[in-house]
Amino acid sequence: EEPMDEQSISSYVWLSGQLDIPVVGPETAEGKMFTRAEWILRNASDISRGGVGDLGGITPLMKTVHLCESFGIRMEVHGGGPGNLSVLCAMGIPGEFYERGLLHPFIDYEEVPPYLNALPDPMDDEGYVHISQEPGIGWDINFEYIEENRVE
Repeated sequence: EEPMDEQSISSYVWLSGQLDIPVVGPETAEGKMFTRAEWILRNASDISRGGVGDLGGITPLMKTVHLCESFGIRMEVHGGGPGNLSVLCAMGIPGEFYERGLLHPFIDYEEVPPYLNALPDPMDDEGYVHISQEPGIGWDINFEYIEENRVE
């Protein structure tokens, strides 16, 4: 991930020209879909990347997905959670990966956080993650817990 500073697009143009394997990026560079458009036009990467948290929400992420689709290149969603999972399921050129459980080996990703009533991205016994069929994007919020822990 990010072998060089992502502010230096010319470094990635050079790297992409030197390698026979695909280069993915940018991952966390600011600028939403506009930065990704510049990377695509300059051939700085072969696969684009971004997530709800990196790009500023579902709408900028979907705009980035559509940008990638218009150029016929893959887009990999960066990060987990119901927003990213919803976008991944809506992509015309599907991403290959969903990031779940990659932060730390001591974090139990099957444990429901106290502010939720259920996991937003449960994994089945075969390793598949299924999108919520409930209204919204999958957050089953424990409003009682939130009310009990509200700071005034």
